[in-house]
Amino acid sequence: MTTLHQGLPCRRRLRPARGLAVPGFILGLALLLSGPAAASPAGEALRLTAPESVARGDAFVARLNCDAPVDTVSFFWRGKRHVVSAREVEEGPQGRTWQAEILLPAPLEEKAQALSLGVCAGKKCPKPESSREVRLFDRKRPVQRLTVDRKYVAPPPEQTARIKRDRQKVAAALAQPLDEQLWALPLDRPVPGSVSSLFGLKRVFNGQPRGMHRGLDLRGAEGSPIRACADGVVALVDNLYFSGNAVYINHGNGVFSSYLHMSKPLVQPGEHVERGQVIGLVGATGRVTGPHLHLGLVVQGESVDPQPLLAPAEQGKQGAAPAGGEKR
Repeated sequence: MTTLHQGLPCRRRLRPARGLAVPGFILGLALLLSGPAAASPAGEALRLTAPESVARGDAFVARLNCDAPVDTVSFFWRGKRHVVSAREVEEGPQGRTWQAEILLPAPLEEKAQALSLGVCAGKKCPKPESSREVRLFDRKRPVQRLTVDRKYVAPPPEQTARIKRDRQKVAAALAQPLDEQLWALPLDRPVPGSVSSLFGLKRVFNGQPRGMHRGLDLRGAEGSPIRACADGVVALVDNLYFSGNAVYINHGNGVFSSYLHMSKPLVQPGEHVERGQVIGLVGATGRVTGPHLHLGLVVQGESVDPQPLLAPAEQGKQGAAPAGGEKR
């Protein structure tokens, strides 16, 4: 992680805090490098913290700390502006500070070797007041070659319209705004089972390359409980052609989790859920060969690997249920 110190003005007035705990977990991708803060003409300092490098397919935390009151912060990433609220926190020997943080994606398909991360105080600032580069690298992703029944390689033509409607439903759910950070890292594991299929897995069915696996498959016995990985609001509950019984949860500030192939959802759209709440039961609905949970994580519209953001599996609770597979 790198902390960039800039003498930039932070003069916005603070809005009342909403009582959310400040996440203390930051991805340990590199050492924090710190130095004396540069003073602005107003005697204020702004500190931007982010990893020096990120794997394609991962998400990372960017965090801004300001010595003076600020109500909102704008982060600039991949050509988009993301506005988040700031809150007053304690920062050790430096005393009180105003902090804003955001989860940002490094998509699997991103071709650039490095991307610019910019920031400014306030949502109406026209451009970044400070920026730095985040390098990208490739993590080795496995290839899975399977010989399967022909029906699993391509869906029947009569399902084309349904699949299109399903995609529209999911897109509408992921577009729902929630300008409040309800997530905190690390995310809870929704089931205790171990990983059966990794995010980014390249699949070849009957010699034909298919799309990459856009989630994390976790082992789970039929009917075992699935728990929300963080607080949030249910954005979608539906039965989808590929995903079966699915639940999507909005965790705020562009972060969504999805739980696919359930035997039974136990929540309703619009319902507020808490971290660890049972939201459904493990199943084998949709295009799968056996019961398991497909956990998805969408950050700022991009599918990312949930695994680096999950709490470690508890020793002795690695599910022994056989792994089910997805056919897409």
